[in-house]
Amino acid sequence: MTVRVNKPLFNLREKISELTSKFGLKGTELAKAETAQDARDLVSAGRKNMVINGDMRIFQRNNAGNSANSNSYFLDRWMTRENSEGVLYVTQQSSSSGGPPGFRSWLLAQCDGADTTVDSNNYVRIQQYIEGYNCFMDWGYGNTDYVTASFWVKSNKTGIYCFQIEDGDALPLYCQEYSIDQPDVWQKVVLTIPPPSTGTWRSADSGIGARLTWTLMAGSGHPTTAKVWQTSYGMRTNNQVNFMDNANNNFYLTGVQLEVGKNATDFEYRSYAEELALCQRYYWKTENFLWLYSLDVNHSYVRCNIFHPVEMRIPPTVTGSFSNSGTGSGFQSITRKHT
Repeated sequence: MTVRVNKPLFNLREKISELTSKFGLKGTELAKAETAQDARDLVSAGRKNMVINGDMRIFQRNNAGNSANSNSYFLDRWMTRENSEGVLYVTQQSSSSGGPPGFRSWLLAQCDGADTTVDSNNYVRIQQYIEGYNCFMDWGYGNTDYVTASFWVKSNKTGIYCFQIEDGDALPLYCQEYSIDQPDVWQKVVLTIPPPSTGTWRSADSGIGARLTWTLMAGSGHPTTAKVWQTSYGMRTNNQVNFMDNANNNFYLTGVQLEVGKNATDFEYRSYAEELALCQRYYWKTENFLWLYSLDVNHSYVRCNIFHPVEMRIPPTVTGSFSNSGTGSGFQSITRKHT
């Protein structure tokens, strides 16, 4: 007996289309990659984070305290800039628990003195300056790359905050708002920035290529508009909260990443030794080491050789202290730094 089975006709082109769609957009692009390097570029493999010490592990200065209406570095590469009637206290916190997933250190900014009557020129902000050599996007040359900033943030002061990316001389700049909706809960923020039409950026070389700014408070004299490249300086939209309105307010920040592309990828963890070396390009400190020196014939000054752990960005300023410990030797505490 002969049995005949009939199958309904189907469109082969549609079936192939359904098969490729299961890969997702990125999977389809990967399938089309012609070389291993193409595939690495698509998934942002290799070095991608333009931010140094984004996980807040490096704390060479061990410098915790009040910002005191000045531009002060506390954690390595992280500057607090303040001009207010309040008091801002900044430090690093580390714990095996209490941070967002994958992070054990964070920057803590505390309002220790309130400023409820914000003058037009007042501001409080956290910044990182990115060297031109570390700007991986083509800004300053082709100006076609999108970049994406991602970070973890927590505060008991809920509301709208402003983040912006600025050229080395602060213009042009691009501001975006983000919202802290729940008090004292870590949340991840992802912000994508289109390319600018002007600016120095990457071509700044060893100078400041970009500045990242987290605004905590700013007066009416610093207005800007979100999601539009600006050619006049500002640091707040009309929705910006006043973080300094209560002496119990806390602001936490970690897991900061800036990368090329329209999507945020997983945070790039670097070894402690590598992250420390990256920070030492801008600041390093050593204490209690023995060194030999020689006197000139008139005994008017001493000479010694001190070797940098890494090549610094530019010739640094030097501070130090000396205590004699016998003939021809002593202990030196020395700091070399620049911004």
